[in-house]
Amino acid sequence: MAGYDKSTGVMKRRLFGMVLVVMLLVTAYVTYVMYNVAVAESEKYQALANNQQFTSLKVAANRGSIYDANGQVLAQSITVYTVYVDPAVYKERDTEQEELIVSTLTSMLNVEREDVTSKLYKNNQYQVIKKDVDKNTATQLMNIFSETDITCVGATPTAKRYYPQDDLAANVIGHLHYDGYGIYGLESYYDDYLTGVDGKIITAIDAHGKEIQYKYKQSYEAQDGDSIYTNIDSTIQYYVEKALENAITSNKALNRGCAIVMECDTGKILAMATEHDYDLNYPTAISDEATASLLAGLSVTDEELYTSTRSAAWNLQWTNKAISSLYFPGSVFKVITGSAALEEDAVSLTDSFYCNGHVDVQGQIFHCWTKTGGHGTQNFIEAMTNSCNPAFVAIGQKLGGDLFSEYFEAFGLTEKTGIDLPAEANSLYASNMTQVTLASSSFGQTNKITPIQMITAYAAVVNGGNLVTPYVVNKIVDADGNIVKEFTPTIKRQVISEETSAIMRDTLETVVTTNSGSNVYIKGYSIGGKSGTSQKIDENPEGNTYVSSYCAFYPAEDPEIIMLVMIDEPTNGLYYGSAVAAPVVSEVFTQVLPYLGYYAQYSEEELENLDVNIPDVEGADINKARNTILGLELKVEIIGDGDKVIRQVPSDGEAMPKGCTVVLYTEENVEEDMVLVPDLTDMTLTEANKKLSKLGLNLKPLGGAAYKSGAQCSGVMNYKDVYVEKGTIIEAYFIVNDETG
Repeated sequence: MAGYDKSTGVMKRRLFGMVLVVMLLVTAYVTYVMYNVAVAESEKYQALANNQQFTSLKVAANRGSIYDANGQVLAQSITVYTVYVDPAVYKERDTEQEELIVSTLTSMLNVEREDVTSKLYKNNQYQVIKKDVDKNTATQLMNIFSETDITCVGATPTAKRYYPQDDLAANVIGHLHYDGYGIYGLESYYDDYLTGVDGKIITAIDAHGKEIQYKYKQSYEAQDGDSIYTNIDSTIQYYVEKALENAITSNKALNRGCAIVMECDTGKILAMATEHDYDLNYPTAISDEATASLLAGLSVTDEELYTSTRSAAWNLQWTNKAISSLYFPGSVFKVITGSAALEEDAVSLTDSFYCNGHVDVQGQIFHCWTKTGGHGTQNFIEAMTNSCNPAFVAIGQKLGGDLFSEYFEAFGLTEKTGIDLPAEANSLYASNMTQVTLASSSFGQTNKITPIQMITAYAAVVNGGNLVTPYVVNKIVDADGNIVKEFTPTIKRQVISEETSAIMRDTLETVVTTNSGSNVYIKGYSIGGKSGTSQKIDENPEGNTYVSSYCAFYPAEDPEIIMLVMIDEPTNGLYYGSAVAAPVVSEVFTQVLPYLGYYAQYSEEELENLDVNIPDVEGADINKARNTILGLELKVEIIGDGDKVIRQVPSDGEAMPKGCTVVLYTEENVEEDMVLVPDLTDMTLTEANKKLSKLGLNLKPLGGAAYKSGAQCSGVMNYKDVYVEKGTIIEAYFIVNDETG
């Protein structure tokens, strides 16, 4: 028994020891876990606890607005609502109200009745009926359902980016990704400023997820994004887009076009347009009708091709051609070659340059645009006015390859301009200058640059020699109106002297005014300018694909604004920059210069040839009315036997050239003579005048070169192919179709 008891005691002690060890291990583990939970990983477990005990509600911040130079809204965030139904609540509470629910949603939201009905019977808790519902409609809806105790319909607020001007300055402003950040234009470049900081409200919840009173409830207010004020003037932008779009359409340009209006001394961008553009409120809608039609057919036949074609169309319409597209500048570039050669005394104004229609450089033949055997002997100003390629090959040779390259770089053409827009491209240029590349580079046919590079270099030529950085935004302000950042002009360097710049200004004014005016000439305004016509020889070696451009500035003696127009691949017969792009400048300057406060100052010759404003003679004695009209150097045709004027055509206030005819009616119910407006295309001014006079119509010629020898009508601008009354004023545009200027 004693042995048995001893054995039992040993076993008990061993068991006790094992239990003690286990307990110590458990205690150590529990202590370790508690230490981790309470100390080492306290933040982690506190966060997990908070997730169960607290809920947070995001308070969305408003994105900053974008304004034009006059404070007009170009982009802003607005609150819209998503109207939805909860099928689970509907089944539980509102089935007897189905007709009211369906009819109300259908009528007020303009949605299909069947769609609403089907969504009420879905097997979930959230079915969207319509997005982007305005506040007034959403409020009316919820009031109706609240008054009828319907609880299955709801409306949640969301922020939506809204562009009040639709497509105005679309490629400059840009738009947002569906996730809410900017992906093009100013929306992208200034995204960090425009994007606000979302706020949140933290509240305690019970085990059922319901909010409970909590003394530590915290709110973090949303910080709205900053707003930006641009240098873009919406009025100027409108005029530019309208004129550019007309040119793209009438010239059937295959690769769109662009235009820039900039302050010459400061680099402020007053307008920048790419046509055809797109509606910022619907950025994925294809704006090009031909492409949209193609996509409509592909969507049901070839999904893969449809996707790739649509992506290419999006990329094209969203791209800002003024800063992202490279092109051969053509003869506009001659202002760079010419100013560099003058600055280096490589040439003078009195030097002679001979042109027989072509020039041979190491076996490479370069032709002049003229088909009449060349320009003969000419000085520097005449060579610029004639836009003579052989003359500028000679000027480039006198300057030399090394100096040409130095000035090409000095004018900023080997680097981006630094404009505050995304996706600016850089140039492609000949780094190893041979005699042949120097020759073609001298008249703008070798190096590819962007339109924004061209206009900033051109501005330096005429503004006293200063290369400026172009910029779109004037200032950034916070939600309280405090200025966060303000932008001022930046001069990178002086490229040429004021003396050389003055010579170039005078030369380029002569280009516009010589021989009674170019296509960009406007009576009463001193304008300087140069055209450009380049061949896309890298795409079509035969040289049948063109880019037409024109760059002009005003006032010629002290430039304040400068404008560049580029039309890519015109296919309607005209291709010279002076015929395709110059009329855009003329149209814009005619409207914009008076808007900016620049008024015409006419010479004596211009005063003698001004149009006459037609007076109001209705109700006047016929003899007095006749004498009044004749006194303005106009003609009179009287229809009827009455002694007073009952009606007149044209009406008072219209302007017409001297020598035109005013028709006066002196009896009621006189049968009107209606005539069909003829096609005047390709007619000279004399021919068009004769044609309309026989029909009893008046011609009002438009265009700076209308009275220049060789000018031809490019088409009727109003009343085309319609019947009008005798005496009606027919406006027609006349151009000189060559590369002079």
